[in-house]
Amino acid sequence: MGLTISLVIIAWVAWMIARKGYATAVLLIAGVFLLGMSVLLDLGPGLVIKKSTGSGFFDIFQVVQNIMSSNLGGLGLSIMAMGGFSKYMDTLHAGQALYSVVGGPLKYIKSPYILACVGFIISQIIGMAIPSASGLALMLMVTLYPVMIRAGVSRLTAVAIIGSSRFFDLGPGSANCLLAAKTSGITWAEYFFTWQLKIYFPLLLVMLVSHYFVQRYWERREGPDPQDIILQEQFHKEQVDEKIAVPKIYALLPVIPLIILLSFNPVVLGQFGININVDVPTAIVLSTLIAMAFDFLRRRDALEVLNGMKSFFEGLGKQLTIVVALIIAGQVFGEGLIAIGAVNSLISGVEGAGMGAGFMIIVMSLIIGAVAFLMGSGNAPFFSFAALIPGIAAKLGVPSAAMLLPLQTMTGFGRTISPVTGAIVAVAGIAGVSPFQIVKRNAIQLILCAIVNFILTFTVVLP
Repeated sequence: MGLTISLVIIAWVAWMIARKGYATAVLLIAGVFLLGMSVLLDLGPGLVIKKSTGSGFFDIFQVVQNIMSSNLGGLGLSIMAMGGFSKYMDTLHAGQALYSVVGGPLKYIKSPYILACVGFIISQIIGMAIPSASGLALMLMVTLYPVMIRAGVSRLTAVAIIGSSRFFDLGPGSANCLLAAKTSGITWAEYFFTWQLKIYFPLLLVMLVSHYFVQRYWERREGPDPQDIILQEQFHKEQVDEKIAVPKIYALLPVIPLIILLSFNPVVLGQFGININVDVPTAIVLSTLIAMAFDFLRRRDALEVLNGMKSFFEGLGKQLTIVVALIIAGQVFGEGLIAIGAVNSLISGVEGAGMGAGFMIIVMSLIIGAVAFLMGSGNAPFFSFAALIPGIAAKLGVPSAAMLLPLQTMTGFGRTISPVTGAIVAVAGIAGVSPFQIVKRNAIQLILCAIVNFILTFTVVLP
């Protein structure tokens, strides 16, 4: 019954959003309804909370409170801090300075689509050190996005590139990678080199080629975006207007958080036995104070510098109302799907189907990708499935890693194509576009990657 109720609610959510209903309210109401049904009808596994209020009715809203608390102090805080920093960089015209420094070589790349693909490759390199999809996307919005826009890449193409930057979980900081390795009984290094790299480069090639043609197709079909024209005129004015001439040293300001995060993390410092791990909000606060110091040395006016700080909190508040609220609502909806038993029903159905290894992987991959799409998360569905895999793999006579790898890959695709994913919502909010526009721009690429993933499963992954 839980699965049936879930399908009806999912259809209602899709219908309301298609009618341009306020997505945050739609997802929140749907999630609370599912949580309520799990309590009212005693459907399993039920609500998951550490400390009950003593009332099933109030426990429903305790779940919502827990989600709000974890997001406002975790991912939400990172998004708000990065949004505030981005707004402050705009106030200082630091993006203009960054482009004046790095924009020279980019002028030789005439095609904005090739430039976008170069940006995608850069995002993959940086992503090795910043495993969080949201953290990586936010960092790229501060550093790479202004450069691409000034070089002639449209807003939607730029955010599509950045929104899909973490399409494949790769690197020692990825929770899914670490869990897959642990569940398979192998080291992270073995999982990375022996299994992941088998399929990563073919998938990367598919993303690059398809990005080039898909983004070009949408640009030609939709025509020039008036906002892009406004931005280009603004940037052109910045270049010729001496009144806002910015010192080139300001080019360092947008990348200071990136330098801090890449330098002070266990992956780098762990090589020297140093245990320092700096989070995004910490890096942003420090970077903002450094930027203020630079601005003071330039202006010699403390009052003007302090007043400029107002833009930081304006950007922070905007991300709370537009981005973080939607993430909270999406997670409430995801918790509702879990509480009412929809996810467990799908898993049990796959277990009892009696398929061969290859077809079992395809079916489970499609299911886990769909769950990741609905929840806007790659971790939650993979964590739900991963513990079941060793037993299934043993029955089918295949290594656990051979089943976990395609599943983990599909969670990345499902998360990346979801309009309620934190990374997608965050970049959409900063760029001033709809998350659904980003998803539309990335759908074909990720569908092609899913097909290639299945082909690689049969030809490369399975022994």
